[in-house]
Amino acid sequence: ARRPRARRVTCAHFRDHPARLLLTTVNSSEIRVRPPADLNTYGSAYVQVRVHRVSGSVSTAGELAFIDSQALQRFRASVLDSAYVSLGSRRTSSPHEFYRYPARFSPPFARAAIEAFTERGQLVIDPFVGGGTTLVEARLLGRPAVGSDLNPLAAFVSSVKATPMTRTELTEVEQWAQSLNVLCPLFTRPPGLEEWASNGYLRNVEDDELLPVRLRLAQALETLDLIERPRASDLARCAILRTGQWALDMRSDVPSPDSLLESLCAVTEAMIEAAGRYASDVRRADATYRLDGVQRRTRVLTQRLPGLGGRLRDKIPSPRLILTSPPYPGVYVNYHRWKVRGRRETPAPYWLAAQRDGNGLAYYTMASRSDRSLGTYFQQLAASFADLAPLCSPDTVVVQMVGFHDPVGDLPRFLDAMERAGFCERRLDALSTDADGRLWRKVPNRRWWATTSPTYQTAREVVLIHGLKSCG
Repeated sequence: ARRPRARRVTCAHFRDHPARLLLTTVNSSEIRVRPPADLNTYGSAYVQVRVHRVSGSVSTAGELAFIDSQALQRFRASVLDSAYVSLGSRRTSSPHEFYRYPARFSPPFARAAIEAFTERGQLVIDPFVGGGTTLVEARLLGRPAVGSDLNPLAAFVSSVKATPMTRTELTEVEQWAQSLNVLCPLFTRPPGLEEWASNGYLRNVEDDELLPVRLRLAQALETLDLIERPRASDLARCAILRTGQWALDMRSDVPSPDSLLESLCAVTEAMIEAAGRYASDVRRADATYRLDGVQRRTRVLTQRLPGLGGRLRDKIPSPRLILTSPPYPGVYVNYHRWKVRGRRETPAPYWLAAQRDGNGLAYYTMASRSDRSLGTYFQQLAASFADLAPLCSPDTVVVQMVGFHDPVGDLPRFLDAMERAGFCERRLDALSTDADGRLWRKVPNRRWWATTSPTYQTAREVVLIHGLKSCG
């Protein structure tokens, strides 16, 4: 096909701008830009224009983003990849498997997004950090990273995963694991168990059949006092948490105390090996850039939105990328509970992680199941990103993976909330899979509870890309 001639924007809906664009669509609500036909020849090209609505029309934002075309195609392929996120219930070959946090996106997706939209040394933020996938991949790629979540369990797990450990710390964890067979039987009545039980954290794991599992996990927790270094203790605690997840979550049978202890030793050994590789890889990546305005390369906060922006303002440089996946509107995931022998929910992971909870499902999903209008959700979403907007610069890109129980009705409301927060959508034809110009994907074997179960479509997700409305 003949390459269309680039032309200057002179339409009445746009301010004068010197950029020469390949326009494939121009109307009162959007600009869409198609990459030049010789994109592959040059290896990279201008493929996106930042836009924002002005009284119902569109104006150019004043600056184009320069993105490597091959990185963009790798990003698209990572989104469309249908491989399972988890490597298996007992495998711990990387920090990503230290704990299976619900609804996390895949490491290849996070890696490809970071490579496409950032360069080494540029800050990456995930304000709904969940299982810490963004932080781990950012550090491996030589980017400092800040993660935050209102769920203290998520913050704990993400910190353990993303923080590189020293050889001394790993050796201390190894020595602890080697002594478990001797130490655990010494604690016949672990003293800390009663306090957690009295506060409801052992709900649905208190029956006699689960007593051996409960007791063995409590014995392992008591041995953590023998570990001196805090980060080493956290890694060992995360190993207990991971083993407890294997023993209790979504499992119908009850493992014996001996098999649980055997599993804990094996899990710890694998986590030590994975943490050692991760630390080496991160240190090599750290050597390729110089910190600029960031005091720590990894920072994890327990903080709800809004509130994070005020906590970070003037303490960090503007992020180049905000990469996240917020709770999906009208979709309810138990981020804060395990399911024991069927559908009985338990807050036991907070006991094992030594974190306090006490909040219901609506706290973690930004709306209750009874709010079928989803008005509260979209108010919370707008307030959350309005809180983040002052941290951003014209160069900040916001990439979100989002699913909807009703895409036709909820997607426009989601975009409207982002606009009210100060962000405008950017669409790249090079990424598009659908007629709407966006990048959609199907998720295999997805089963989540939604408000209107006969029509829910949570097995389909979309990648949304935004920038500041004031970026021009």
